[in-house]
Amino acid sequence: MAINLDDDSSPAEIDRYPRRLLMTILSAVVVFSSSMTIVSASLPTMAEALNSSAAFLSWAVTGLFLVMAVTTPIMGRLGDTYGHRRLFLLGASVLSFGTLLCAIAPTAVTFVAARMLVGLGISATMPNGTALIMAAYPLERRSEAMGWFQMTMTGAPVLGLIAGGPLIEAFGWRSVFAVLFPLSLVGLVLAWRTIRTGGPRTTVPIDYQGAASLAVATLSFLLWLERSGRSSFTDQWAFALLGLSLLGLIVFIKVELTVEAPMLRLAYFRRRNFTGPLLNHPLNQFAYMGGFLIAPIFLNELFGYSVAAVALVLLFRPGTFSVFSPVGGRLARVAGERRMLIAGSILMSFSMLSWVFAALEVHLGLVILGLVLSGAAMGLSSPSYSTAVAAAVDPQDLGVANGMSGTMMTIGMLTGIQVMFTILGEGRASADFAKVFAFGGVVAAISLLGALIMTDRRRGAHATL
Repeated sequence: MAINLDDDSSPAEIDRYPRRLLMTILSAVVVFSSSMTIVSASLPTMAEALNSSAAFLSWAVTGLFLVMAVTTPIMGRLGDTYGHRRLFLLGASVLSFGTLLCAIAPTAVTFVAARMLVGLGISATMPNGTALIMAAYPLERRSEAMGWFQMTMTGAPVLGLIAGGPLIEAFGWRSVFAVLFPLSLVGLVLAWRTIRTGGPRTTVPIDYQGAASLAVATLSFLLWLERSGRSSFTDQWAFALLGLSLLGLIVFIKVELTVEAPMLRLAYFRRRNFTGPLLNHPLNQFAYMGGFLIAPIFLNELFGYSVAAVALVLLFRPGTFSVFSPVGGRLARVAGERRMLIAGSILMSFSMLSWVFAALEVHLGLVILGLVLSGAAMGLSSPSYSTAVAAAVDPQDLGVANGMSGTMMTIGMLTGIQVMFTILGEGRASADFAKVFAFGGVVAAISLLGALIMTDRRRGAHATL
């Protein structure tokens, strides 16, 4: 695929541009990734300072993911239509502004609103930034580029937690955002200077009906999860939200089948290398995030570890994820995305199995083994997830395809967290934790089916189901 450079670019600049682009996009979005863990860890401190509760401020995390899940495919499609560079720069601007608002937020409500604004910014930057990377790198090198991308995005939260903790203790929680805001401006300026405009674009009408119905379906489903977790799955409002979600999905499918320029061509779902990853990776994320959020309770209840000790143990997982991401990207180039997604499912299943025995035996070594295996599973498979979906669609649909893959991953994460917490309930015995991790292992094993239906790209990425 042609690199989006101006006609007067020199051959040397063309060769350097993909690497410069990758580093520039990372510099613009790494602020978001760096803030995730430190915000989650600091909710009690922020709640006290803002005269609120940690329960309400948890919407600074939940609301952000809701916004991302709902708007990411829409922002990707807007990028396909109006230009990925334009939407990326717009998203980076919103991200910077949201980060500034976080630093100066006078109340809990404004802080939550600022975090949701950050979610809107990242929903524009991620699918369009990924599309820019895909367009700049040749097909055979995309997985390597995404491996380095995943390494940075996974390692940044670890560094954010390590650096942010002492910063908060010394200067308060606002200091974190006071540092991140100028960094976001640097990323925005670099993006504006580095990212090149492409050639003439064919303007495709925006499918507003499809975008609206998909947003209703996604938001209602996620709110159903949240409501069910707080009350029960038989709650009448939960049922209403689930019904609204199904209605939104039905309307979306009907619109996409009839509209002249659909937001997402449903024909893509007949392509094995599009549908397979969308089944595989979100189910792995279900086990990955569900198990990871259960782990702090597990370590506290059965091992008696403090918050600081729990944080140190859990660093094994993102650390391994970060280290294995470039390895996964490089291996995908040799072995193919299908094999890497298969490897990820197998490793994730074994990580859950390791935690089952860790719970039953109260064995720290098995806990660490499970963390390492789950981190390796995601590190090896994540680059292939992004590149397989992108390779299965036509070039003009890169943005919406990346947006859809991001939304499916978010849905898998949030569903895993909610369902596994529901299964755990009030139980805190070894058998209770073992049951939860066993369920996660079953889901991870089922994810293998998504990878198995894929075809090797050399035999045709557009093979149909």
